[in-house]
Amino acid sequence: MSATILQFHHREAFERTVTRALAAGAGAGLVHLATLRVGLPLPLAWLVPAAVVLACAQGDRWDRILLGGLGLLLTAIPYALGMAPGWTVACSAAAAGALLVRARLSERGEKGQVAEVRPTLVHFGLGASLSVGLTLAGLEVARVFSARLADLATPALLGAGVTGGILGLFVGLSAVAAHLGLSADPVEARAEELLPKLSGDFRTLSERALSLYRQCGQSLALLPREPAREELARTLARITRDAVELASEWAGVEAQLEERAQAELQAEREDLERSARASTDAVARRQLELAAASLAEEVAHLGELKGRRERIVARLRAEVALLERARVALLSLRSGQAQLKAAELSALARRFRSLSSVQWEEGQALDAVATQAALSVTAPVSTTGGEPLPAVSPLPSEEEPLNSGGLERVRES
Repeated sequence: MSATILQFHHREAFERTVTRALAAGAGAGLVHLATLRVGLPLPLAWLVPAAVVLACAQGDRWDRILLGGLGLLLTAIPYALGMAPGWTVACSAAAAGALLVRARLSERGEKGQVAEVRPTLVHFGLGASLSVGLTLAGLEVARVFSARLADLATPALLGAGVTGGILGLFVGLSAVAAHLGLSADPVEARAEELLPKLSGDFRTLSERALSLYRQCGQSLALLPREPAREELARTLARITRDAVELASEWAGVEAQLEERAQAELQAEREDLERSARASTDAVARRQLELAAASLAEEVAHLGELKGRRERIVARLRAEVALLERARVALLSLRSGQAQLKAAELSALARRFRSLSSVQWEEGQALDAVATQAALSVTAPVSTTGGEPLPAVSPLPSEEEPLNSGGLERVRES
């Protein structure tokens, strides 16, 4: 089994969950005793898991309300279905275990996480399975302790609290599924997958973008959960993902853009032209001239690719600079009052969303205009006759569209 599967995350949060589960179980035991005294007994195997879910519900107010309601409802439904006692307890415990995993995900903020590991559907199933086994085992241990405490004439309140606390401890231990072998952040995992395929400036810039993305994630984790935080997290994830994906699209072009490859093509073209001039056969000379013209187009194409590569590298540098600005801005939010943090975070999220959108749209527009201009001035070679087709009139250069209304409006926005 790999070390990744065995890796344990956020030990302090797990210890806090177990402590809350222990206290919630003890309280549920006292409630169970009270229901026995009033003649409306409620099963301890339902009270404890429901109380543990209520005590461990995390997130904002609506998350806690939703988790608490589901904790009461889903753990109670099996008792209304008329199943065998063992299956009833197992189904109720499975619901509680899955909700504990969800509580952990809500605590971190599913949409507000950046460069942070998180549970997946596998962990929900693992939490449900662990909760079933641990709850059934905890019931047996609680029965044994209850019998021993009764033999020792332990006060009823103390015995009920201890019995409920033991069962709550076992239920709370199932929350380990939300801390064991978690899945990596999707953007981070994608970057780690693509980095070995990159080289040169693309690899350097992608590694820098990933490093800044992780640093921004550390700063975001210290800020309160706000809608603005989730918006900023989505913006940072999109910037990083687009930068890495753009670099990967050009990974296969690097070898073709080497000076040696272009020099070899140029030398081969010159050799074909010399052979064509030295040829005495008209048909052979024509074929050699066409081959030389084809290589000339290839050399020109490599020149165009070099120009596009420079634009792509410049765009990547702009994306990395934007991530650097976000990192510095987030560092300044670590101090101050909560209200000021929320207001500054909201303004920061709006500003970076606007900057990233304008920057990306402007880069796309400039790249499209430059590509069209390059295509318009290229004179394709006719394959039916001996003369090349006339070149069409070129489009405006890159500098002219910068003063046009469309792109100027993009910049001003």
